[in-house]
Amino acid sequence: MVCSIQIFFICTGGIMTIGNEHYLLEIRETDGAIARLYDRKGNIEFITEPKLAESFRLLLPIPDLEANYISGANQEKPEIRKSETGAVLHWRGPLTGKQGSYELDVALTIDCADEEIRFSCSVKNGSRYPLAEVWFAWLGGMTGFGRGAAAKDAEILVPFANSAWNQRIFKDFGNTRGQLLGCSGGEHGFCYPGMMSMPWVSFFSRKQNRGFYFAALEEPPRVKMIRLALEPGVGTGRPAGNWPRKGETGNFPSGLIANWVQFPYTRPGSTFTSATVVLRVHEGGWRKSAEFYRKWFTERYPVIKPGSTWIRRETATVHTMFMLPEDNINLFFKDIPHWAKEAKGRGINHVMIAGWNIGGHDRGYPYYEPDRRLGTWEQLQSGIRAIHDLGMKVSFFVNCQPVDMTTRWYKDELHKYVIRDPHGQPYFICNYWGMGTLSARTRFFTGTPFVEVNPKHPAVRHLLTRQFMKLVEIGADGLHIDKFFNTPMDFNPLLTESSPDRANHEGMLEFVEELFSACRRINPDFCISYEGGWDRLMPYSETSWWGPADCVLKEVFPNRTLTGGVEQPYDYNKVNLAVLNGDNLLIGPANYTRGMDYPPMQNLFSYIKEVTRIRRQFFDVVCLGRRIDSSYGLFRGDTKMLRIEGKFAENPNCRWSVFEDTQTGRRGIILANLDWRPVKAEEVLLEGQRTKKYLVCQPFEKPVPGKFPLSISVPGETVAFVIEAL
Repeated sequence: MVCSIQIFFICTGGIMTIGNEHYLLEIRETDGAIARLYDRKGNIEFITEPKLAESFRLLLPIPDLEANYISGANQEKPEIRKSETGAVLHWRGPLTGKQGSYELDVALTIDCADEEIRFSCSVKNGSRYPLAEVWFAWLGGMTGFGRGAAAKDAEILVPFANSAWNQRIFKDFGNTRGQLLGCSGGEHGFCYPGMMSMPWVSFFSRKQNRGFYFAALEEPPRVKMIRLALEPGVGTGRPAGNWPRKGETGNFPSGLIANWVQFPYTRPGSTFTSATVVLRVHEGGWRKSAEFYRKWFTERYPVIKPGSTWIRRETATVHTMFMLPEDNINLFFKDIPHWAKEAKGRGINHVMIAGWNIGGHDRGYPYYEPDRRLGTWEQLQSGIRAIHDLGMKVSFFVNCQPVDMTTRWYKDELHKYVIRDPHGQPYFICNYWGMGTLSARTRFFTGTPFVEVNPKHPAVRHLLTRQFMKLVEIGADGLHIDKFFNTPMDFNPLLTESSPDRANHEGMLEFVEELFSACRRINPDFCISYEGGWDRLMPYSETSWWGPADCVLKEVFPNRTLTGGVEQPYDYNKVNLAVLNGDNLLIGPANYTRGMDYPPMQNLFSYIKEVTRIRRQFFDVVCLGRRIDSSYGLFRGDTKMLRIEGKFAENPNCRWSVFEDTQTGRRGIILANLDWRPVKAEEVLLEGQRTKKYLVCQPFEKPVPGKFPLSISVPGETVAFVIEAL
């Protein structure tokens, strides 16, 4: 339901005000910039330095001037048309830049619909040049949540890969990577799809219990970026934060700018229509913003049923590289039965075969066929049967985009499908995956050169799907798709049916869809894990690499899990941190070169067996459940669900998390002692408990029932599970 809205012009000063019971927006008639954004319920002014406001910018590269920017501030005043819920601001072409005038026609729409403010932009490109960048939804001149010292405690959270970028941005703008050349002040850009896992950010104040959600929403997977700038600049190295101090800026306006940017490369004669940018003010912090995004996402895309894949439910996996890229052979296919049996004996039911292909691990791609030095197809199939006879599952390590440039296949054909930049050059060339010699590990020897190909090309999808189907046909239960890159743009001229800003990501989704369709005809339980953090893969998989981390994507999709590597004999706390986060374990003895018979790691394997046993028993709570409270990281004290006293509460090396079964509401506490000495937790109590009864489960101990509040001693470098009784 749309609230009643009042639109009126104040002639004096040329200000148009749009408002309802939630917001007041003031827009300058002269240039269409937002000069005021006022939260009526929270009594917060979000824009306190309107001199930094702007309506739009366009980048129209021309010969001899790649940086040909056109600003809304330099145009004639726009035509303004009132609508039922807002206004449309129209700049009719030609528009003027420093180098001349161009046939560009811009329309900005601002709607104030109930609790949301929605921004959109369209640009009709009548010029002779591609339209490269469109900047809009411009919030210029923020200095905090209101004015005064308390206002500067507000923070920003950006969903960044499998973690987050969290900053008290009105005190410390953050590391701008030293001297950024080309921009006047500090600047950050976070790209989706890319290093952003989802296209939204949250500004929030814990003290004021107020925040706003700022999202760019559309179904096509087009590239977009949230740009953050601090003008006129920063004070690098200041211990109290790098904002300029009061009085330092003189007559220069100072403040934070946040705006969305899209990169359409719209051809001459075509029209660009933006994503819808949504701004919504709310009570609470970033988790409330996450709820808004989840609602939008799940209304449009199916999300994989929680815990529906065997890869997700197997919380520990053994991963071994059979052959390294420098031809070191660690295992042969004939060794698979013994390798799997050793894992099974230590409580592991999933093994992953890597480095099995021609050239070994991270070499030879996309030749996904057995390297003859390791054995034959028949020997590989025989090894898979032995794994299944043990009641275990097996997956294979593969990739989507990387291609070895030294292969004949690349030189004869695959070079045609490379992801290219505007100059026709490969976007990504990597020589960094050598590992089998000292020279390779230290980069003296540059290793095998790789580029990316785009699965948007039907030939690429076909060659990958055909080879991966063969693995499923001989018994593979699933795949791990590694290096699932989100390279933003692809200017390959063969991709005439897609634009550079969406071609790669469309190709990734089309590949996964075709892969599942083909492989599930062979094995209905086929599933994948993958390396990366992109929300659009949630319909296909809930298991990704790497962890542990404060994963915002997991907050939006609680069933999602990261995977933490366990590679060395004394990685007890890597295990404990993964358990605290609800992550799966990727066990790679001796840096993924050995199996679970590796002698130096036997004590650790015994510990992992016990942790895996307990997590398997309470999987729906402590693995699949939603983390509702924690003593560290982004989740610290969000709900204050757990009370805890004693040495455990005082020790900085002791941490805890609380998980909740999303179906039953049953909760579980994980107490992790990262110290080497035992530490006692006292008066442990869950607030709002359904029952006072609990079950304490610790490695190598029998379960102990009891009643809250409890006291428990947690040995050094171990975890303890406290599960609410049913």
